[in-house]
Amino acid sequence: MKRILSISLLWTAVALVVSTQAKDVPNDVQQTLISLDKQWGQAGGDTVKLDKIIGDNLLAIGSKGEAQDKQQLIADNKATSAGVQNASYMPDEYKFEMLSPDVIVMTHRGTTKGMQNGKEVTESHRSLHVFQKLAGRWQVVATHNSQ
Repeated sequence: MKRILSISLLWTAVALVVSTQAKDVPNDVQQTLISLDKQWGQAGGDTVKLDKIIGDNLLAIGSKGEAQDKQQLIADNKATSAGVQNASYMPDEYKFEMLSPDVIVMTHRGTTKGMQNGKEVTESHRSLHVFQKLAGRWQVVATHNSQ
């Protein structure tokens, strides 16, 4: 009987710890981060827009596994979008995890379609972004993209 009680108390404590660590991301924050992600996906080579979304001390892993800083990521974004006309960005499958009130991890799938050299092109990828609220606004401070 004591053993059953001890095991029950242990599982209750574990469940309590897990439930206090896994915080739901408020819907308004989710919508803000989705909006930022969509702006990023639609920015193409617009360095002014990208500069606002991406934090200065960004840590990134590019689609080929290379480490990137903010300037390298922006240059990569610009190069990737060059020559693509009528591009549309369609993200979905968003998932969120709140690490603290000012740090949120987001994953999603994104698909870009457009025309390049007279041919229709489609690119699909998965992304993991870490957003941090800095000086009152959300910015990406870490990201990984894989195709």
